[in-house]
Amino acid sequence: MRKFKCPLIALGVLALSAFGVSAPGASAQSCSGPGTKRWTIKTSLPPNPNVDNPKAIALPDLLALAPAKGVTNNDADFEMARIPAFPNSLNVKEGDIVRTTGWLYLVATEADCDYHIQISTKPRTTTDKPTPDDDCMVVEAPKPDFVDDADLKQRTDTVRNYIKTKMLRNKEPSTRGSVMIHAVCVRVSGQLFYDDSHLKTNGDVEPRGKKGLLSHTLWELHPITDFKIIPSSSCPS
Repeated sequence: MRKFKCPLIALGVLALSAFGVSAPGASAQSCSGPGTKRWTIKTSLPPNPNVDNPKAIALPDLLALAPAKGVTNNDADFEMARIPAFPNSLNVKEGDIVRTTGWLYLVATEADCDYHIQISTKPRTTTDKPTPDDDCMVVEAPKPDFVDDADLKQRTDTVRNYIKTKMLRNKEPSTRGSVMIHAVCVRVSGQLFYDDSHLKTNGDVEPRGKKGLLSHTLWELHPITDFKIIPSSSCPS
């Protein structure tokens, strides 16, 4: 079994009252998991992942990353394999561990029990609502029960506990999604992952997202390996 260091995220850096989320509504946490589409890739990392030294990439650059070349909707060739390297402006490939910074908009629980998180280049909140011109990236943390590797399991557990403690009053996020009341800047690291299940059969990208903020890229960070709240001055302006 491969090993890599797993530093615990400090839970006392910033006070919970500084942030907060919108009321989750009637839909409490509920999931059936595990998922199916590319599930093995979503819940693992490649051999010898460089998790302690991720490649830093600005969020606008990640949002502009070209689609994976030659990949089709629910491509059977990549159901159990990572998409190979292809020429692109960032010199990245699926499976790379990257780090980016953005404004946290929403946290939700998906049907497969993933924490579905949307980060944006704009500080959107319950009062400063998204516009049609906004974009975001989906980053997700799987339920540790569905992760086989012990080290990655610990990381996903740490990330999810941090999110619950810092922003959700130690509760699971709702399926509808909890939107930030105040602007929250976060730094996120994780595996670059291409969600081809949202690629239309004609090759177009299917926008997805919750509570009015759509993502127009199929690239995600999935699974997340680190997640921290950082000063607002570090986020895109």
